[in-house]
Amino acid sequence: MSTQTLAAQAPVFTCLATLAIAHPGLPAAYFTVSKHGTRELGVQLDSPAAVEAWREALGVAPDVVVADWIGGRPSLEFRATVYGIKFQVYATYTPATATAEEAGSDAFLAS
Repeated sequence: MSTQTLAAQAPVFTCLATLAIAHPGLPAAYFTVSKHGTRELGVQLDSPAAVEAWREALGVAPDVVVADWIGGRPSLEFRATVYGIKFQVYATYTPATATAEEAGSDAFLAS
């Protein structure tokens, strides 16, 4: 078994720092980095618009974005390797056509 170190994950952190400097208005995200995939980054966002902002910042083609479902909710997501890092960028959301009761329930859970 090999020893995993924080230094092995440095390329992901360097990439994030570079993105933060180059695109300071990029929406904040929940990030996941694993010791098992040291050049992989999960980017969970709050909305489809945030996914689009990340797509543009990373220079990923629009046709890579997929509408799907995660945990019973619609999602917008893409996977791409940029700057040597494998990104998985996604957001789940409540569709605009949801009833007011459903939207209110989600708003309550988010607070």
